[in-house]
Amino acid sequence: MDKKVINILLVMVVLILLAINIKIFINNHEEKADEEPNSVIENSMVQNDEQKDIQNTITNKVADMTERSRMQTYFGTFISYIEEKDYESAYNLLNENFKNNYFSTLEQFETYIQKYPKDIAVDYKNIERQGELFVLTVEIKDVFNKEFQAITQRVVIRELGVNQFTISFQVEQ
Repeated sequence: MDKKVINILLVMVVLILLAINIKIFINNHEEKADEEPNSVIENSMVQNDEQKDIQNTITNKVADMTERSRMQTYFGTFISYIEEKDYESAYNLLNENFKNNYFSTLEQFETYIQKYPKDIAVDYKNIERQGELFVLTVEIKDVFNKEFQAITQRVVIRELGVNQFTISFQVEQ
């Protein structure tokens, strides 16, 4: 009888320990499941803060530049979007009236931009200020293909605020 009682007590202890382990596992698993949505939100908030910090840093650097450097930076941003094939971002920088007149759709813009070289180098020939507009004369070349016929264009940049601008350019059919 003593052996039966000891076996029953041992089985009960094992079952109690098993139940405690299951309860701990469930509690830990529920906490992680509850934390995941919060951590996603927290990560998103941290990323947004980092993006705002980066944007503020860029805006501060652009604000300290000369007019010429700012215009070159703005046009460089436009060109970098084209090189990265981020045509939508480049398209969004275009002046609304210019877009309506020449590229009413993103697809039309993409088709036109295909004439630009793959690896773009920009040579700034002239920059003039005409009131609130800046007119750049640029030569667009291919960095690696010397046989590429350079494209000379006039580009108009309207600065709306620091690091806020619209672009239009000479369109040749």
